[in-house]
Amino acid sequence: MNVSTPHRTGSRVLAGGVLLAAIVTGAVAAGPAALASQSSAVGRSAQTVSGGVPISWSEIPASATAPDYYRNTFSYTNIRPGSTISDHVAVFNRSKVSVAFMIYATDATGTTPSGVLTLLPANKKPRDIGSWVTFGRGVSQLSIVLPADRGIIEPFKLAVPRLATPGDHTGGMMAAIGIPRRTSKGSVVVEYQRIGIPIELRVAGPLHAGLQVESISTGFHSPLSPFGNGSATVSYSVQNIGNVYLTGSQAVSVTGLFGMSSKLHLQNLPTVLPGDSIRYTAQAGGLYPLGPMTVHVSVRPRLPAGSPRLALPAGYVTGTASLFVVPWTLIVLILLLIGAAVAGWRGRGRRQRRLRAKLDAVAEAARRETEQRLLGNKRAASGPQSQA
Repeated sequence: MNVSTPHRTGSRVLAGGVLLAAIVTGAVAAGPAALASQSSAVGRSAQTVSGGVPISWSEIPASATAPDYYRNTFSYTNIRPGSTISDHVAVFNRSKVSVAFMIYATDATGTTPSGVLTLLPANKKPRDIGSWVTFGRGVSQLSIVLPADRGIIEPFKLAVPRLATPGDHTGGMMAAIGIPRRTSKGSVVVEYQRIGIPIELRVAGPLHAGLQVESISTGFHSPLSPFGNGSATVSYSVQNIGNVYLTGSQAVSVTGLFGMSSKLHLQNLPTVLPGDSIRYTAQAGGLYPLGPMTVHVSVRPRLPAGSPRLALPAGYVTGTASLFVVPWTLIVLILLLIGAAVAGWRGRGRRQRRLRAKLDAVAEAARRETEQRLLGNKRAASGPQSQA
């Protein structure tokens, strides 16, 4: 890799170390009417199947004469605006048939929580570092047909604009193939399969580092048991508000009434690109669903491994949110107990009324029987007197 005034270097085709004939190089021709979306994950080798034929290819940083297996990225540090970088990329067709490749640079759009670099789709035009890269004759894309088991080394230039903003810029050097696919409706689309090598460039100038916790949202999963613990769900975003790559440690804690608390130490942040944000969701368990709770998210910024030393903000950056949890299962249990008590009290009243009615009926029957006996005795006593 050289940083200098641009100079012309020819392409090299590799086949067991033997220089081959010239290849077709030029701008990419217009494709079919429909384009299928493709994966944006960065890699160095790939395999697919086209028309039942296995296709395998790889992409490697290179010097002017050979692949450079010691480099995993195209990395350039403290490059002044207006500078031009000359470098090389090698593409290998490891298939048993000829394959048409597109080679081009594009911009990175961010990283995933697992640390995978994401890139612009093939049909999106780069506006940052991807637009600074050109190949022979000043074209931004190459269309190359490689015979079976052949490779090529292509020179490229990266011209940093004079007004480029200081800090880290990220993209990818892509090697892609287009595979025709027929949809369920019978139309033909081209699905682009691609791999890429990250391009990382730091433009010299004022550098500042900073992360910010934002967009915290909360929820709660109550247990089925009225006396069991539940878990709080916390979602939040960590944004890089500086102009350099940053990573960091992160923790989430939830506190409630009577000293109840739960704390999680999560995995470290991946490398967060300047201006990008990554969203996380965590669950803090062991919390009884009762009343107000407070969520604290704390992140401590750090520099990625191998990065140049840079002053970082002291301490943690934090964010807070609150939620109010109602113990619905306990309330339902209490309502059921109250309902059972009311029903039991009402049932007892009905039983007492039925018993009282029975007792009253027995007393009434006894009273009538007594009256009848008394009346009968009186009639028996008065009968002989009337005959006299």
